[in-house]
Amino acid sequence: MLRWTWLALPVAVFACTNLGDAKKKKSDNSEEVTTGSSDAGGGSEDEVEDDINTDHYMTIRSEVMVELYTTDEEGVRKFLPWDDAVGIGGEFPFGSIFVAAYLPGSDGREFYFDQHTVTRPRVGGDFYRLEIDPERTGAVNIYASLDVRGDGIVGTEEPMGVHPNEIRVEAYGSFDSGDIVILVDWDRWGPGGWGWQDVGGYVPPGDNYIDYNGDGVITPDELPEGGCERISVQGNINMITDYHGGNGMVMLLDEAGGGPYQTVEFVPTATPMGAVATYDLGMCENAGYMQIVAAYDLNGNGLVDPADKWGAYVSEPGVSGNPIFVEDEWMTDIDIEIPLGDGDAYMSVVPFVPLSGDLVLPSVDSISELLVEGTDPAVYVAAMRYRPEEEFNVEIFEDAYDYRVWGPEALGVTEGVNWDLVVPANTVVYLWAFVDADGDGMVNESEEPVASGGVDGAGTLPTGDEGQSDIRLGPRTEEE
Repeated sequence: MLRWTWLALPVAVFACTNLGDAKKKKSDNSEEVTTGSSDAGGGSEDEVEDDINTDHYMTIRSEVMVELYTTDEEGVRKFLPWDDAVGIGGEFPFGSIFVAAYLPGSDGREFYFDQHTVTRPRVGGDFYRLEIDPERTGAVNIYASLDVRGDGIVGTEEPMGVHPNEIRVEAYGSFDSGDIVILVDWDRWGPGGWGWQDVGGYVPPGDNYIDYNGDGVITPDELPEGGCERISVQGNINMITDYHGGNGMVMLLDEAGGGPYQTVEFVPTATPMGAVATYDLGMCENAGYMQIVAAYDLNGNGLVDPADKWGAYVSEPGVSGNPIFVEDEWMTDIDIEIPLGDGDAYMSVVPFVPLSGDLVLPSVDSISELLVEGTDPAVYVAAMRYRPEEEFNVEIFEDAYDYRVWGPEALGVTEGVNWDLVVPANTVVYLWAFVDADGDGMVNESEEPVASGGVDGAGTLPTGDEGQSDIRLGPRTEEE
């Protein structure tokens, strides 16, 4: 995924980029044996009929894989081979993988065009396939989310992976360079990991916990001591939609759509108008303003995901009653209607966030002793999955979340050059800039200029759900 950024062209987040030369990572599994649903329209009524000609649809077929890491006592991520985690021939220990083609809307909503579910992932990776109607969109973004707890829900803080660039959609086209890696913290989500100790895998709402290390993740030792008194929220569920069997989930979200903090499954009973059910959801008392929402597994992939049919608590038919104010009393008659509105997801799953800033580079004269005649220096900015330690080949950038590269024209531009990257939301990246002064394809060499962004000298940067801007990077040598 080598991308030369020329100074004459503005760099834009989600820029359409030709990735035909991208390096492909292949697993030992060469056949596609995954199963799942592939709907066009996720959450809309525009389902593809059997007699509609889809020959002109664009096909996206690439690989999605999960990579494990641990963190040492110094806070440095270490790659963990699958054989070391689950043993040779061990099975995949997590739930399904949801892959989606979508675009962010100007109103903050996501528009889904197709999705694929890997219901039985393998440790070596799996292929996914998406079919995109070129008459509906000219471009899509691709992301993948792992149901890490195997609870059947694609939540807001599930581990995610992204393909960083927007993909052009063309009639009869194909794209096979959309490999996605989902990074999973084995210390947190492996057997006995601390992630299984908190509430539903997510930190409950409240202002009485402290993110001591500023990494954007609340661990159990940062939660208040003791549990909470429990209350119950109950009501009826009225599904005014075609019911084809299967189940659904009632969920407790915060006001921003984050979560779920608590869930309970329901199995509807068919009626002439759709289906009905009841629910009883337990939660902590005095949680404040929260949302009660629900989703029916419309696409039958075994997951509650953004492509399903969603609804919420209604104060009267067709009118949302959210948010509710949770105190210390049990709540009844909190009835739910599915779908509510157009049935789009209430859970805020934000796959991508942008990182951007400027890059102030050393002059050619300041690194003249490092230049090698006949070669061109290059400059890189990368959001990496692991912290760089020793010198390494620039091919490693192909495994970064995203990166930019400039030619020698960038050196000595006193006003700096702009950069932007696309990374997964709610994760941690290692943000670095490197100058390959001698043009040998190796960076982080002795005396070559480097710079780290983030909250520490390692370049650790929590991405959050909004991203960050105005990050200044100024590569310098150790002597400077």
